[in-house]
Amino acid sequence: GDVYKRQVHGDRLKFLEKKLHMYGQNVGKLNGVGNGGLKSIPRSTNNIDELDVHPTRVALSNQEEIRQVREELEETKTKLSIMTSKFTTMKKERDTLTKEVTALREEVTSLHANLRQMIPGFSNTSNSFPMISEVTNLTSEFYKYDCQDIFFDILCPELNLKGIVFFFQCAFKGVSDIVSQYFGPTEASIRTTGAFESLEGPIMSVLRKSYQTTYQDITRKVLSQGLFGQIIQEIQNQLQLGSDSPEAVERILEFLKKLAELLLIFYISDPPVYVNIQSVGSYVSFNPIVHDVLDGFVKPKEECVIVLPATHKNHAEGELLNKALVLSLHYEIPN
Repeated sequence: GDVYKRQVHGDRLKFLEKKLHMYGQNVGKLNGVGNGGLKSIPRSTNNIDELDVHPTRVALSNQEEIRQVREELEETKTKLSIMTSKFTTMKKERDTLTKEVTALREEVTSLHANLRQMIPGFSNTSNSFPMISEVTNLTSEFYKYDCQDIFFDILCPELNLKGIVFFFQCAFKGVSDIVSQYFGPTEASIRTTGAFESLEGPIMSVLRKSYQTTYQDITRKVLSQGLFGQIIQEIQNQLQLGSDSPEAVERILEFLKKLAELLLIFYISDPPVYVNIQSVGSYVSFNPIVHDVLDGFVKPKEECVIVLPATHKNHAEGELLNKALVLSLHYEIPN
């Protein structure tokens, strides 16, 4: 409405200025008639007196109109100035309100996020942390690429089935202990301070979602602690992979670090991802519903050994996220 009024006053102002200019030209012409312009009038006319007076009257009338137009012009300018000032003020108020609305929206979003942190088992909320479906995909990719790479490149050329199982048992158990030891002191302190029997529930949910916001920094701390040497030593004391060469040790360390990143995500996911490490090395009858073959071929109900553990949502009896990978007891190692 204010913009429309400004436009109307602007058009009116232009019209008045044009009209004022036109009146000025008419007055100039009439003044010319009054100051000698009568000489061009034929002498035969009988209204010479009226001709002497009429231009003056017209000039006075036009001057009065000009004065009125000027007054109206000044009044319009004043109104236009007021409207412009009012429009500027309203624009500033609008910008201020926009900033306040943005700040309120951010505050509401933050409150929603904080509220969701209090709900146990609610889906992961951090933008930088993978959702549970993404965690499942990460696990599948780790099993498919990283585990199979080290299986074919390092383990198969040198080990039998028992040695392969030992490698994965040692790797999963050792890295899981590192992750648990990192969070253990903090959780033990909270449990002792609050005299809690268990932290599972709202408290643990808040902790997990708090960890999710900084999980990349936590990962860097865990990977930089140099705790993998003991696992590598235990593996090499039994298996002597790559004749204990620096290249072989570096390859094992790289695998353990990737495993640590994955187990760390399992631990702080909400709900947590349970990995059945104790099942590695167990003999089972092959069931395609809960088992996949790491390599080779296994018939249904054929006896096999679990090499890579299954993952479940929340606990061992929870929803199956990733199947366990197995090898037949009669698997022929391609070495």
